[in-house]
Amino acid sequence: MAKSPPELSRPTNPTLKTPSCPKQRTTMSASSLYSPKLSIFLLALCVSLFTLYHIRFLHAPPSSTSWSLMHHWERVTNCTQELESMAEKLRQAVTFLPLKDLRYADTAPEGHTWFMSSMHDTREEGEEQHQQFPSESSKGRLLCLKGKETHDGSWNSYALAWPEALPINATLLKGLTFVSYNHYNYDNIWHGLSAMVPFVSWHRRNGCESPSRWILYHWGELRFDMSPWLKILIEATFGGAPYIENFEGVNDNQPVCFEKSVVIRHNEGGMSRDRRIETYDLMRCRAKVYCNLSLEGRIAEVNKQGLPVIGMTLFMRTGPRSFKNESAVIGIFEKECSKIDGCRLMVAHSNNLTFCEQVCKILCLFSLFSLIITT
Repeated sequence: MAKSPPELSRPTNPTLKTPSCPKQRTTMSASSLYSPKLSIFLLALCVSLFTLYHIRFLHAPPSSTSWSLMHHWERVTNCTQELESMAEKLRQAVTFLPLKDLRYADTAPEGHTWFMSSMHDTREEGEEQHQQFPSESSKGRLLCLKGKETHDGSWNSYALAWPEALPINATLLKGLTFVSYNHYNYDNIWHGLSAMVPFVSWHRRNGCESPSRWILYHWGELRFDMSPWLKILIEATFGGAPYIENFEGVNDNQPVCFEKSVVIRHNEGGMSRDRRIETYDLMRCRAKVYCNLSLEGRIAEVNKQGLPVIGMTLFMRTGPRSFKNESAVIGIFEKECSKIDGCRLMVAHSNNLTFCEQVCKILCLFSLFSLIITT
């Protein structure tokens, strides 16, 4: 008999909570399925069948009975051997393809993309483009990945396999796996958020099912981290800190298959405006709960003249795309703000504020009559 593929143990997060998501459940008590009369009837039926079988066995000639049993056993043995042989052939037939198909390098983010180029997304009107395994489109097959390359995605590979015939030496990971392809990166807040949003949309439409792990790819190359801001937003949205799979304990040539997986490689592509708004509303709501924030009962601030306070937040960035003369830019906005009664200017940097500080101090402090300017 073929052995079941080994399963990798992964650390569990004791704080992981399943986010609330409205859904209907049908319940049935055990007492509604139990009946004394039904139990007596089933017992009598089993006794009758057992008696009839043994009466037939006793009346049959000993030689014919032995021959019948031997013949039946041979058929069972032959059938088992044929099934094992077929499963072995299916395991041998699993073909791995490069995760990054260099033939489509000129049109890498377009169409079916150079990431898993042989696969086509599921497209529903207004919904995120995604692939799900197993599914009807995969004919019940699971997604399997191989390789831990972080510099050349063409050395990493993927394949589909039936659960009963996983590749030789494959390891099966239980639970739901989110596989993200990002053509940009996971360090930039905006690019990382764009890659995360479609997973939140899928999560919202599928009973708020949360992933056991995330697998991050950039041009087919594995990534093992994302910006702290994005990590906390994922934690707030899904009820637990994300576990980013690093395939520890797995050899470079050892396949890893997933009990259930969702692959997204077009970020928000395909999502309608209404679906995006609904998804961002869900994330915003859970972020407020995470940061213990409530805007109920807030009263608009007014100045001495009774005019509403207008908040102007200048959200600055650091690095090569920041302003060369930051003080001069701030001075321009300060000058313009001073011309308006009740205007207040605040300058903030995303890299020196925690997630909840950004939510509470920036987005909430100036939530009434505010203007946020990002650079």
